[in-house]
Amino acid sequence: MIRIIHTADLHLDACFARVGLGPAEGNRRRQSLRDLLHRILQRAVEWPAHAVLIAGDLFEHDRITRDTVTFLRAEFDAVAPIPIFIAAGNRDPYVPGSPYATEVWPDNVTIFTSPNWTSKTLKNCDLTVHGFGFDGPEPSSNPFTKLQFTPDGKVHVAVAHGAEKSATPLGKTLCAPFLAHSLTLPELSYMALGHIHLMRSFETEQGVRIQYSGAPEGLSFSDTGMRHYLEVEIDAGGVQVRPVACSKAVFSAHTIDCSSFTTTQEIVDAVRALPSDGAQTRIVQVTLAGTGRPEWRYELEAMRARLADDFEFVSFVDAMRLPDDYEVLARDCTSQGAFVARINAELVDTTDLRRRRVLERARELGVSAYRSAVLPAVPQEKG
Repeated sequence: MIRIIHTADLHLDACFARVGLGPAEGNRRRQSLRDLLHRILQRAVEWPAHAVLIAGDLFEHDRITRDTVTFLRAEFDAVAPIPIFIAAGNRDPYVPGSPYATEVWPDNVTIFTSPNWTSKTLKNCDLTVHGFGFDGPEPSSNPFTKLQFTPDGKVHVAVAHGAEKSATPLGKTLCAPFLAHSLTLPELSYMALGHIHLMRSFETEQGVRIQYSGAPEGLSFSDTGMRHYLEVEIDAGGVQVRPVACSKAVFSAHTIDCSSFTTTQEIVDAVRALPSDGAQTRIVQVTLAGTGRPEWRYELEAMRARLADDFEFVSFVDAMRLPDDYEVLARDCTSQGAFVARINAELVDTTDLRRRRVLERARELGVSAYRSAVLPAVPQEKG
């Protein structure tokens, strides 16, 4: 049996300012990514794995520090002789000045640097690893459909970075694009991929497993929920892939309707009640929707401070509407004003409570329609 650990897209030294995190929170996130790589490599020793495959974007080329390079060399050296295979990706390409090109790496590290498939066979087990790397933010050629080798009774796996077209989220860069169903890889047992931050799996017509591990820890509010690295076992019976939950910090995004709230304490309580996804550290983006009081917009920073013991970071998105003054709206010389005035007049004349609720809801929906807004549905009463 061959045992492999597959991970990708750690993005060491990433910048977190773009998601609203301050310097202190950003430093904690960067340290958390280092700690995560250390845990993954220690698992490779304990299991033990025959190889570790890192499918690109190990670090951010434009931001990597000398300290992080030294950290990587020490971590890889500490798990020798377990071999580490790295496919340079679009964020850590093999270019002049890259640590891949300028540093001396431990003997157990193989870096795939060319946009052409190259191979390495291990001496201590029947495993051959094929890989290619980016030679720029976009590779100068796309070799996904060009992998060829002669079957020799060994287990053959591949590691690469690129975008499976059907799985690439909208807005994500289509670098080295390919379609999984178009690949012909009859003798390959497993293809370890990076670039897409979600765990995704495909199977070719020949039954070859093509797998994205996803980012092992979230990097933004697009990378929500618990993340994983993969433990892969290959034997005569096939390929078994076991996701291992590994995020200490979990990003999540939520919407809270504030329409029924009367105080900011209710907002704080609603945020505290959000699901944790089993994370030790929670980083949440909360969109405040519905109707809110005007002064709440000036309390967002205070609410963040009140939640500091519960979350590493809370980002509020203010999407609240202010309560409408329907008497003022009724005086507008517009069709909207005429509509509101008519409903107001009917409300004055009605004494039926149910009829009043229907009219108030009709007025709210009508004003919303004039403004091209969408309001949440109201549950229908029984009886």
